[in-house]
Amino acid sequence: MPSPRPRRRSAIVFLIALLLLAVAGAGVWKLIDKPQTRSAEELCAQLGQVTSLSSSLVTLDPTTLGPQVAELQRATSVAPSDIQAQLNVLATFVDEIAEAVRASPVEKKAALTSALAERQGRVDEVTAAGQAVEAWTINNCGVTLRSTTTQKSSTTTRR
Repeated sequence: MPSPRPRRRSAIVFLIALLLLAVAGAGVWKLIDKPQTRSAEELCAQLGQVTSLSSSLVTLDPTTLGPQVAELQRATSVAPSDIQAQLNVLATFVDEIAEAVRASPVEKKAALTSALAERQGRVDEVTAAGQAVEAWTINNCGVTLRSTTTQKSSTTTRR
């Protein structure tokens, strides 16, 4: 009859090895699942990827609108607490508008107009959030989010 000791020892060794693997797996999981750093520097860097959002919304170009909206959404994950709520309001609103435009197979301008009209009650909240994000960006990043392309026109002097 075989002795029960080797089986018990094998079971203990197996359990220890299993425990070590579980601990190692948990450690790797913690490293991989590490939350992104929320900081002004990280947000400024991320907002640098959203420089043509306003022109993408104006042109409704799907090749640029989708990526710009996605970058704005990613920016919310690194926003510091002093601007996080306002950025979330702005990003959610822009995402909703972009989604309505994307859902329209042909009439993109009509879809944009309709989406804005449906959200008319939130305009004040979104405007305030947008102004706060822009002011924060100017103060902390030294840049504005508006991509204006106004050119100086030559003025003529009347005599």
